[in-house]
Amino acid sequence: MPNSQAPANGSAPSRRMFLSGAVAVAATAAGGSLLSACSTPNNASGNGGVAAGSSLKKLLPAYVASNAVQPDIAGVNGSTPGFLKYPADLVTSVSGTPGKGGSYKAMTPAWWSLPSSDNAYFKAVNKALGTNIKIQESDGTTYQDKIGAILASSDIPDWMNLPTWNLTGQIPNAVGSKFADLGPYLSGDEIKKYPNLAAIPTAAWQYATFGGKLKGIPLSSELKTGNPVYYRKDIFDTLGVQPPKSAAEFLSLAKQITDAKNNRWACDDMWVSAQAFFGCVPDRPSYWKLDNGKLVNKVETEEYLAALDWTRKLFKAGVVHPDAVALKTADAKTRFESGKTLIYSDGNGAWHEAVARQAAINPKFNMQAMDFFAADGGDPTLWYAAPAYMFSFLNKKLSKAQIEELLAVANYLAAPFGTKEYELVTYGAEGVHFKKDKNGIPQTTDQGKKDVTSSYGFLSTPPPAYAYVAYPQNVKDYCAWDARMAPFFKKPLFYGMQIQEPTRFATLGASFLDLQNDYTRGRKSLSDVKSAISSWRSTGGEELRTFYKKILDANGGAS
Repeated sequence: MPNSQAPANGSAPSRRMFLSGAVAVAATAAGGSLLSACSTPNNASGNGGVAAGSSLKKLLPAYVASNAVQPDIAGVNGSTPGFLKYPADLVTSVSGTPGKGGSYKAMTPAWWSLPSSDNAYFKAVNKALGTNIKIQESDGTTYQDKIGAILASSDIPDWMNLPTWNLTGQIPNAVGSKFADLGPYLSGDEIKKYPNLAAIPTAAWQYATFGGKLKGIPLSSELKTGNPVYYRKDIFDTLGVQPPKSAAEFLSLAKQITDAKNNRWACDDMWVSAQAFFGCVPDRPSYWKLDNGKLVNKVETEEYLAALDWTRKLFKAGVVHPDAVALKTADAKTRFESGKTLIYSDGNGAWHEAVARQAAINPKFNMQAMDFFAADGGDPTLWYAAPAYMFSFLNKKLSKAQIEELLAVANYLAAPFGTKEYELVTYGAEGVHFKKDKNGIPQTTDQGKKDVTSSYGFLSTPPPAYAYVAYPQNVKDYCAWDARMAPFFKKPLFYGMQIQEPTRFATLGASFLDLQNDYTRGRKSLSDVKSAISSWRSTGGEELRTFYKKILDANGGAS
């Protein structure tokens, strides 16, 4: 759930872990989107926009790194910092009580059983906030339908979370017309009134601009690129094999370690990883590259076709688990942890979760992340993913004083790991929702398991840090891997730009989702893929290319 600076013991709900599970599937499956123009203000008629140049610089908040708590492992070249122990003495990052006694409704998604809104956890946090935040949790799997209905009505909550994958249909237009402009409160040095918000990376704030205005509070992304490629090092060691360093080595190794008679396959579906190995550009809106000055879409690139072909070879070789062949994705974690597959791709949260689950079950369990490689064995080309994966918005009907009160609350909620504020929001009240063990690490009580959710983390959250202090070796392993990969990251075109495509393009690329699965599994041919690409161009792709070219010419691509 929305915070990588997660509960230290793994038993409380993590505030930025859900992208490693079902929600990652929702984010990936979400299709195209909406209305935008190149550089004109957003308005109720649906004209979008992309702020650029001096106007963008004036719009963005100043960045001031937090020095509230120093990590045990510093970030390198933008890699994620890590914490190896829970601080004995927590610091205070917010003086006084941020709220002014107001009462507000907040709407967030939830991928868990909904607790009572009147439980002891919400009461404890709201008391510390000095504000009554009445959180209305809605089933995350049907959140798209819920928010569409809410935004079409006149009953808009005071504070509302919107995941990026839900920014479809007319929702981006609603962002412009229904939510407050936060620029007057946060742009430039104004944000220094809220130090924890000022520590959110600039790119995330840029991504929160809609139609030339700063509209959202971004929940900054933890992963810079696609999912890590995990492997069972303990079993690799037993088999006497090493991780591959090229696409050809991967295929050869996969054939070597597959033993179907003993219920062991080399891997799960590796399509996501294949795109990283072959240097494919990311998904919308950064799914373009320049080739001799021409914009070329991801599906038109040689890298895309090569990634498809290589993935097809894995399936043909019989090294992919049969359930993955059958698109049964829900049990991928179980297959990997049980040793039925030795390699799979998942969110970075999956690493800690698996380590925590297996600690008592299988002490020899050793899960590691492979270093990315270029398909030919050279250095990889890794692309930054979107700088934020969710936003929260404030109702434009709120008064200036109310907006300032909620921004002060957001600043409290964005307190980093190692602060008193973070501990309360993450674990609840000590003695009620958690107790500390002999190492000073919070351990969730039965009451905590019942009451505490990640709900506040959908409103505001600190920048990423890896803080699974109950498993310090996992922290070391993750931070070392992340630091090794950091030098290979590049910004794709349109990085950090909040671009909504015209609605006529909403389903333009939808057919490729099924086509990718069919081709890699041998049910479609290369001619089918090339035909789909040709159809994409003639049914809107060329028009979409012109649309993005205008934005590129006006804004210069990635900033």
